[in-house]
Amino acid sequence: MPDLDLKAAQRMTEAAITFAQENSLRLAIAVLDGGGNVVLVTRMDGCNFLSPEIARGKAFGSAAWKLPSAELNARFGANPAAAAGMVGISSSRVTPVQGALPIWDGMRFLGAIGVSGARSDEDEAAARAGLLAAGFSATAAS
Repeated sequence: MPDLDLKAAQRMTEAAITFAQENSLRLAIAVLDGGGNVVLVTRMDGCNFLSPEIARGKAFGSAAWKLPSAELNARFGANPAAAAGMVGISSSRVTPVQGALPIWDGMRFLGAIGVSGARSDEDEAAARAGLLAAGFSATAAS
């Protein structure tokens, strides 16, 4: 049963960076634990300086709701007041935009990985590559 420690966060980050390099992307990757605390944040050379904070915000929302950030975006998109409320109540820590996935080990929730710097679907694909490389899943085992 793997833990979400620095070593696992580094494996996820390295896999996301490999994905980025293979697709000519410049990304920032944020790995948070189940309480929304930063385990590791990395920004590739040439990536926008805001991307690490955006990646962290995507991961923060994903960790809080234990859902992919794309689902939060869909939920909040239908109700802009709810989105504004969640961003406000979190002291602007939530970024409800596609690009983050929860980190599950079987039925055990561990945290979230968020990515920013490319199109949102590419960010999510990089996050998924990181999860898989470390032996985690974006969904709880049934």
